[in-house]
Amino acid sequence: MAAKRNYKDSMFRAIFKDKKALLSLYNAIRKTNITDWRAIRLNSLKGVLFNIMRNDLSFTVGEEEIILMEEQSTPNGNMPLRLFFYLAKLYQHSVAQEKLYRQATTRLPAPHFYVFCVGRHDLPPVSEERLSTAFATPSSDLELVVHIYNITDGIDSPLFPACPMLHQYSQFVSQVEARIASGRARDAAIRETIRYCMANNILYDFLKAHDSEVYDMVSMKFDMNTALRVAKEEAREAGWQEGKEQGMQQGIKKGRLQAALETKTSIILKMLKKGMRLADIAGIAEWPAARIIEIAKKNNLPVTE
Repeated sequence: MAAKRNYKDSMFRAIFKDKKALLSLYNAIRKTNITDWRAIRLNSLKGVLFNIMRNDLSFTVGEEEIILMEEQSTPNGNMPLRLFFYLAKLYQHSVAQEKLYRQATTRLPAPHFYVFCVGRHDLPPVSEERLSTAFATPSSDLELVVHIYNITDGIDSPLFPACPMLHQYSQFVSQVEARIASGRARDAAIRETIRYCMANNILYDFLKAHDSEVYDMVSMKFDMNTALRVAKEEAREAGWQEGKEQGMQQGIKKGRLQAALETKTSIILKMLKKGMRLADIAGIAEWPAARIIEIAKKNNLPVTE
């Protein structure tokens, strides 16, 4: 029986934290031909704070570059800011404090930022987001560029020819989504997709090695996606009803907030019941640990530190 998976690992991360697969992806995005996977070093920040402030993949290549990657189902306008925070923590973690006071400039690996969107046919194959978009007034003093690749199956992504594993991951997600769209229950759709992909040599080695873990990875991903969709629908309905009594705009706002709160609480309860660690739940839900502990106590659930 497979060991219990670390819930910080999405399926995307689980596939590409294998350094050989990661090197293939790196070569595809950077247009390089590095062959020695030992040049890659995965970054890891220790402690509760760092577990909460996490990203899918961060790694250095030699001493020259530091790469931060995220896989997203829905584009997030705050991604440049999140990656900025995470990069700052990585630099702070890797540079000895006394070096900051030396006259000689401390050399840093050059950063590059990438987001991979899957399941979005409405996005171009390649786009970008900039930190400066969030500035209250124009400023050229600081910039961070996130390169966004649409890796949805059927999109002509420039990365697919150079990184077959990325394309196969996209095909896997597409198969699950297509089965759900056709009316299959989520659980059945995931299990059918696993069987289909193994029969058609899609992520075969990965699926064989991880077996039942894959179901949990994908199930959690679609739990979150469904919850977000349902939250929007419930918020709209609640907002219109409230609007009849208190005014349309005020009702919509209140309905959205209430639905979002209930949805997030439901997701947290599911994660608590699965025995996930407190820090991992806080990272996924983006909620303070204290509030998660409060929810656990109200529902008589244990908290795993």
